[in-house]
Amino acid sequence: MSRAISRRLPPIRLGILTLGALIAALVSPPAVLPGHATTADRTVALTLKCTNTSCSGSWFWRQGGLTGTLLGSGSISGPADSTTTGTTTQPAAADTLNFGVKAGSTSGCGRGLIEYITPGSAINFTATVPSKVGYGTTCSGGGSSFNMKS
Repeated sequence: MSRAISRRLPPIRLGILTLGALIAALVSPPAVLPGHATTADRTVALTLKCTNTSCSGSWFWRQGGLTGTLLGSGSISGPADSTTTGTTTQPAAADTLNFGVKAGSTSGCGRGLIEYITPGSAINFTATVPSKVGYGTTCSGGGSSFNMKS
């Protein structure tokens, strides 16, 4: 009789383990597959477009997510109604990019983004200042944008 019970328990345990793995996969952040990464740093083109007012963009490269190791950072700024360009280096080990754009002096007139990337992969991300923020406040620099592309 005990043999019959022991034969039935492994499928139940397997079902519980499979359900546990499925739940873990559903609540875990997306996996980054390093098998597709290159090993060299990349040059990133920066394009900051300021509309109606001066604006600025900033970025932070990290390894290990948003609270991981900081690998590099920088900023760029430009005057009203202009396009400012530059370059920076995307560290080969970076798997997280936190960047944003701020325009004018009105509180909340900016946009920040967090992008999880495969280390070494090409990027093309843009943050754009909204024309209005909470309670209908107009952003004088609405439409200003910051693009990072490698």
